[in-house]
Amino acid sequence: MSISVIIPIYNVEPYIERCARSILEQTYEDKEIIFVDDASPDRSIAVLNSVLANYPGQKVTVLHHAHNQGLAAARKTGLEAAKGEYVVSVDSDDYIEPNMLELVAKKAQETDADVIAMDGYFEWNNQRKIYRSKEESDPHAYSRLLVSGASLPSVWLHVIRRTLYTRTGIMPIEGLNYGEDYVVTPRLCWYANRIAKVPVSLYHYSQTNTSSIVRSVSTKNIENLIQAVSELTAFYSDKPDCTQALRAGQWLKKTELMMRLDKKDYPLAEQMPASLPVCTDTLNIAQRLAAPLVAHHCYTLLWLYSRSYTVLMEGLQCLKGRRRTC
Repeated sequence: MSISVIIPIYNVEPYIERCARSILEQTYEDKEIIFVDDASPDRSIAVLNSVLANYPGQKVTVLHHAHNQGLAAARKTGLEAAKGEYVVSVDSDDYIEPNMLELVAKKAQETDADVIAMDGYFEWNNQRKIYRSKEESDPHAYSRLLVSGASLPSVWLHVIRRTLYTRTGIMPIEGLNYGEDYVVTPRLCWYANRIAKVPVSLYHYSQTNTSSIVRSVSTKNIENLIQAVSELTAFYSDKPDCTQALRAGQWLKKTELMMRLDKKDYPLAEQMPASLPVCTDTLNIAQRLAAPLVAHHCYTLLWLYSRSYTVLMEGLQCLKGRRRTC
């Protein structure tokens, strides 16, 4: 059973060698590796080529965008070139366990599932935290978990049968780079035949790349997240059993976003769909306190609360050795 591994590359010179070696040194041999250079301005590709020279005989393709098109377009380019039965997405500042492909391939052969989920690590410079995704074999129930925020929809935590993309037509949306997997993974899982899980931490998600797209919230990022939530709202609108999960996801994303923004950006973020009354099913304690302020447009109180919470959490993260530095 062949597996395609897709790795978008943009401005990851300090990380690409670690990422590439973790894939090239997999214990599973029936794989193709597709790097997509999204017109990276640094030496990422030079470093990658130097690494690849040490691994002759492996099935590796390096595709190039003539100009920067964004993460979603890079993932789509890789998907369109992929030939494997299953597709693995790896971010180029992250890395994977040596036996990841072997374990997910074994699970896919045992279950014939369209989607294989896994656990992962959140990593800082010298700290790591295990993330355990929720286990659910029913596609509709699992889709509800993802859209609600009860389980992470990150594409890198899911190995997906390639034909699930092609038969549904659900692909990364070009230009939608912030929240791009949030709008793709739950919809793909809805149409899966079944969901399986390898209950082992296999993916290392780096928290130290300060240039990562998830580290900043620009106007474009706000617009992307509004679009993502709007797409999901439309998708689940004719699925009554998903109403509660959708509302929970709407309020999670809206509250999470507005807690990170400057007050001047609140009016734009208010365009994000969120159905009243407030649903707090998947919000943490801090977000539950903020959600009523969001719902009632109490901008000044929200800003003061969010800034205080941010300072407190940054201090706690530093004490735990989880400071986000390159």
